[in-house]
Amino acid sequence: MRLLTKQARQNAPHQVVFLLLTLGLLAGCAQLPTGGPLPTQQPIASSSPTALPPTPTATLVPPKVLTVCLAEEPESLYRYDGHAGGAKESIFAAIYDGPFELTSEGKHTDSLFSVYPSGENGGISALPIAVQPGDMVVDAYGELSVFKAGIFARPAGCESSACAVTWESGEFLMDQTRVAFSLRPDSLWSDGQALNAQDAVFSYQLAKEVDLPMGTWALERTISFTAEDDKTAVWLGVPGFSPRELAPFFWLPLPRHQLGSADPTAIGQDPQAERAPLGWGAYRLVSWESGKSIQLEKNPYYFGAAKNQPAFDQLSFLFIPEREEALQMLADGSCDVLDKSYHLEALPKEQLAELGKAADLHWEDWQPVEQLVFGIRPASYDDGYAYWSGDRPDFFSDARTRQALLACLEPQSLAAQVLSSWLPEGSDLSRLRLPALDADPGALLDEVGWRDLDGDPATPRAAQNVPGVNNLTALSLKLYTSRNALHQNAAALIVEKLSACGVQVDWQALPVAELYAPGPEGVLFGRNFDLALVSWQAGPEPLCALYRSNATPSEANFWVGTNLAGFMDPAFEAACADLEQGEGLALSYPAAALLPQLSLWVSRTGLTPDANYTWSQLESLKAE
Repeated sequence: MRLLTKQARQNAPHQVVFLLLTLGLLAGCAQLPTGGPLPTQQPIASSSPTALPPTPTATLVPPKVLTVCLAEEPESLYRYDGHAGGAKESIFAAIYDGPFELTSEGKHTDSLFSVYPSGENGGISALPIAVQPGDMVVDAYGELSVFKAGIFARPAGCESSACAVTWESGEFLMDQTRVAFSLRPDSLWSDGQALNAQDAVFSYQLAKEVDLPMGTWALERTISFTAEDDKTAVWLGVPGFSPRELAPFFWLPLPRHQLGSADPTAIGQDPQAERAPLGWGAYRLVSWESGKSIQLEKNPYYFGAAKNQPAFDQLSFLFIPEREEALQMLADGSCDVLDKSYHLEALPKEQLAELGKAADLHWEDWQPVEQLVFGIRPASYDDGYAYWSGDRPDFFSDARTRQALLACLEPQSLAAQVLSSWLPEGSDLSRLRLPALDADPGALLDEVGWRDLDGDPATPRAAQNVPGVNNLTALSLKLYTSRNALHQNAAALIVEKLSACGVQVDWQALPVAELYAPGPEGVLFGRNFDLALVSWQAGPEPLCALYRSNATPSEANFWVGTNLAGFMDPAFEAACADLEQGEGLALSYPAAALLPQLSLWVSRTGLTPDANYTWSQLESLKAE
């Protein structure tokens, strides 16, 4: 029987969770001397004419201490306790290192791996295997499916939907991806014991035992995860699946020699797992004083190379719940760093600008998970669409209309304007990269039949022979957003830009609880909107996977699902699966990516080499 923590049981997997990213403050404290008393100077007889000069007293060099303030104290440091993010991840950055961390230039940092797996170095390979009816595979749409007659799948050697086939009978081979993760030969736990591939397999076995919702996706696509030898862990995937990213398929090691004898269902309550975890990173945990701090020291077994040693001897995490207190501690030097758990990105622009004058601001999480979703198929269409019976006009079924609106919005320009209204002057927006559509929006709308019939740019275009739409129907849409300040700034620009293209937009900002209310009454999950600005949570799949047809919330599935657009297009789903293989995506996208959900952490001036420094590189902070 699987045993979950109380919190994990409450976080049921059928709930759709929209997470707000957390920010943390880093607070400082006095340096902690670690040495013994100073050596005693030996007396010299002053009466002796040949007495030597006094021996200098040895001076103990005080340790270099980095002080980080956190807005919260983690309940536990066990990886599979059902809690993720926040201050816990900040501490993990210190006691673990890699192996999937990237520099601001997008390169992998030195890590637990001796070499990062790739096709070029033989770490990733495809093995053709025969599949039988009843086997679990991933089809050409990227879905986990039972192999049976009628399935649309990629045969062995096929890397895109263009060469996929519909199988009916006979022998069929599919590619099974194999990834070999090679650990560094000098990889050690922070107690000096060898860190082996068996430790990663032990973690995988615990993940299966606990079966947390956040890990289900990767577990379902895994056939096996085994130790080929002491330093090589091998992952085999479900036939037809090739991972876009490797991180979900390497279970970060847990110390088998420390926890292996415990009951797997109760390890979460083991004091060593909760409060004294071993790691392989730059620091190791020394003490934890509840309600006050966690103290760490330099890990003497960290990768075994002098070039990898951190600049600080000790690391002190202080729990300072009040943001204003933590900001003051940063100002007076008591804190060196304020982590993400304080949500500093929520501060007014003027306060951020003042903070930026006295400290270094580090913006992270640039993935554009804020999307403008087109209400392509409202729930009222589920029993059939009839424009003469009061159904909302079919504005969006023609992909050219959506492309025209995307071209009108100019997402890169819109996002830069919105972020400039939020971030301090001079902020670096080079990491913001949104897709552009090189098309004339007016020509596309004319082509579909949405025309400027009265020659007045101040009035909306109207339908002229648009399929499924009454002639003279105005291109007038309703936009819903939350009352978040960022969303309101974006909404004002959406209204302005679409109006310039002859699209009238009526905008309404709703409380979050009302906007995300369950269907059928809810605006989003009831599919009762024309346009909606939606906040998604980044996950292991590409964002296009949110809009698979079987994820449409409806009465049949109790209004649960992420395809709020009600979009149904097998070609799009195949193109989305191709994206996982590194291919392109069709222009029939049911939403426009507009904004990232930026998070912020702050460090004292001079501690980091540049503003794009990432929190995961904690061990590389500079000491003065």
